Amino acid sequence: MGEDYFIVSAEAPTLDEAQQKAMNRVREEIIAAIATQVHSATSITIREVTENGVIDSHKDIQSEVSVKAADIPYLASISPSLASDYYWVKVRRSDKSVYYVYHVLYPLSASKLRMLVDEYDQQQKQINDSLQAFASVNMANMDDLNEMLMLYTALSRFEAGLHEDDSRHAICKTIRAGYDKMLAGNLHIETVASDRGQTTVALMYGPKRIQYTVVPKVKSNCLTAIQTKSEGDATRISYDFETGCYDDDQNWLDVSFTVNTKKISTRCYIK
Repeated sequence: MGEDYFIVSAEAPTLDEAQQKAMNRVREEIIAAIATQVHSATSITIREVTENGVIDSHKDIQSEVSVKAADIPYLASISPSLASDYYWVKVRRSDKSVYYVYHVLYPLSASKLRMLVDEYDQQQKQINDSLQAFASVNMANMDDLNEMLMLYTALSRFEAGLHEDDSRHAICKTIRAGYDKMLAGNLHIETVASDRGQTTVALMYGPKRIQYTVVPKVKSNCLTAIQTKSEGDATRISYDFETGCYDDDQNWLDVSFTVNTKKISTRCYIK
């Protein structure tokens, strides 16, 4: 590499292949040049929570982030037409077969390289900041299950956008496992009020009610004309008791929500 350019060479059985190999080497040289000036590391603090949503401890995870071609948009614009100069030679072997050697002089000034490094650093910082934001979430501070699930979906999409060999991809899995634990371990249903005309239930996160726009599934061994209505942080379930139920303790109403494939349910006895 010169002060303002690269010189690369490549050989192949055809001229087109030799040219393509040479351009790939230009890309490799640029990646290497950026990598020598980038010291990208990730330090993420992940919260660990107990099943009741109380912060129990936290841990730091550190990892190195290698330079990836897909993270450098400039590489997509690399083209033979932008080369400062090039030449090729056709070489004949002793067995009369031939191959081509393609030489490229490609421009890359120090200022352009600095700009590419700065762009890469900024991109990695944005990824790390987003990852830290996901890791810092404590769902005990939230009061809307819809928002919790949107956050979970956003994390899953963020994880899918990372290379599988990026160490932050594994960090995402750890954070998502924490989300799973917070959701599965802390959600339950409580009966707010119940009589022969209606039952009101609330979806709880630990000790507090949370809002959820999805109404639960309900079934009963005797109640008929069952209707459900969401009322903010509770669900009112009305029904006909007299038609099919008896004056005993075996009249029940099952209420269930499904959250991230986990079923959360309770049985209410109607007397």
